[in-house]
Amino acid sequence: MEEVLFDKMQKLGLNLYESKAYATLLKVGTANAYKVSKESGIPRARIYDVLETLTKRGLAMVEESSENAKIYTPVPSKVFLEKTKKEWENDFEDVTNALNKLEMEADKRDIYVFTVKGKENIISYCRQLLRDASQYVMVSMWNEMYELLLPELEECQNRGCKILGVCHNIQNPMDGIEIHHSGKYHDMTEKLHWFIISADGRKLLYGYSAETDRDAFYTEDVSHIYLLEDYIMHDMVINRFISEYKNEEKLSSMMEDILTKMGKKQESW
Repeated sequence: MEEVLFDKMQKLGLNLYESKAYATLLKVGTANAYKVSKESGIPRARIYDVLETLTKRGLAMVEESSENAKIYTPVPSKVFLEKTKKEWENDFEDVTNALNKLEMEADKRDIYVFTVKGKENIISYCRQLLRDASQYVMVSMWNEMYELLLPELEECQNRGCKILGVCHNIQNPMDGIEIHHSGKYHDMTEKLHWFIISADGRKLLYGYSAETDRDAFYTEDVSHIYLLEDYIMHDMVINRFISEYKNEEKLSSMMEDILTKMGKKQESW
C-alpha cells in the first residue's frame, strides 16, 4: 500500500525520499532527523538534505530544541494537497494555452491520418471529440462502444448538440440513435466490430471498436469526413426503409447480386 502511495506522491512532484519523509512526519508527528530516518528507512547520510528540501518547499516546519537539535513538524496534508492542486491547475492552464497557440501557428495545409493505438487511448479520443462537439455528432458503432460512451453522448445532447446515427445490438437507444436492422451481409473476414464518430463535420475518429484493443484512425481531412458521414446517412436511410416497408428479403437479394459481381460470398450474422 505504501509503495503505491509513494508512486502517486512522486507524480505530484516529490521524489521517493521526500515522499517517504513527509509521509513519516505525518504519521509520527513532530520528530528529529534520526527518528524520521529510522521510521522511513531513508539513509542517515541523506535524511538532513531531504528534510531541508521539504522545509524549503513548505511541506515541513523546523525549530531547534533546547539541546540545539532540529525538530521537524509536517505541514497538514490538506494544506500540501491544496497547494499542489493549485500549482498543477496553473501549470495545466499555462501548458494548455501554450500548446493551443502552437497548434494555431502550425501549417495546416498538410492533412494527415493519425493512428490511435490501444483501448484507453481510443476511448479518450472519442470522449474528447464528444466534449468538443457543438453542433452535431454522427456515430456508427456496436453496443460495447455505445455503452462506454453513453454518458458523454448524453452530456453532448443535453447541451444542445444533435446526436445521429445507427448502433448494433443495443436496446432503448437515446434520441437520434437508431437500432441497426439485424441483417449483416458484407463484413470483414475477422468479423471484428468497428466504430465511426464524426464531430461537427470537422473531426473524425474511426476504426476497430475499442474493446478489440486494436487501431483506430483520427483525421480532420474533409474527404474522409464526407465519405464516412455519407456512409452513416445511407445506413440510416436503408435502416428506415427496411423498418417501414419490411424489405429485408429485397435488400438481401440486392446485396447478393452486388457481392456476386465482386466475387464475394454473402454472409449473415
